[in-house]
Amino acid sequence: MSLRKTLEDLAAKRYIGPTEAFDFIHIALLIYYLGESAPKSRSELSKFLGLGEGSIRTILKRLKSKAMIKITRDGVVLDNNGVNLYKELKNVFPTLVSGSFGCFSLDQFSAIVQIRSAKNKVIKGLEQRDEAIKYGAKAAITLVYKEKCFRFPDANEGYDICYPLETWSKILNAVTPDEGDVVIICSADSSYNALRSCIAAALTLSL
Repeated sequence: MSLRKTLEDLAAKRYIGPTEAFDFIHIALLIYYLGESAPKSRSELSKFLGLGEGSIRTILKRLKSKAMIKITRDGVVLDNNGVNLYKELKNVFPTLVSGSFGCFSLDQFSAIVQIRSAKNKVIKGLEQRDEAIKYGAKAAITLVYKEKCFRFPDANEGYDICYPLETWSKILNAVTPDEGDVVIICSADSSYNALRSCIAAALTLSL
């Protein structure tokens, strides 16, 4: 089962009723967030994910039933299956962080995600851009790492000399790319939307 399918199954609605406010991207972000910095309180998860407490309770109940999370006195932490899913996410997306990335930061908040060995899955970066915008980004830039420099997907030449050194320094401070990796930088009106759209764009390359 693909990583995206696993996340979609966890987010799938279990009963007839009003449309739920969360989807598989929220599940991915929650697992990644807990894997990086658990324990977290419900209010912290609510703020980070941009969801109401009712939605957070529904997500946690669902994930607890699948042994994905545990609720302890100190807060919410990953359970065994959650740790395994986090490791799978981390293997595909070793870096997912907020930050400022020079002239590639095109709104108030930006985030960057690194996807391992995904160069051959990118055509022109349009699918990643469209998915990012669908999930809250105002702009998304896809770069591939080839022959020790960053390139746009549809170009053969490197673009290191076309943009300020400061921009590349900020990117390389956030990610450590290997040959064939892809990075996607998403900009949005909130940190949450930037992170959420990065995950959405990255998952187009993980099938």
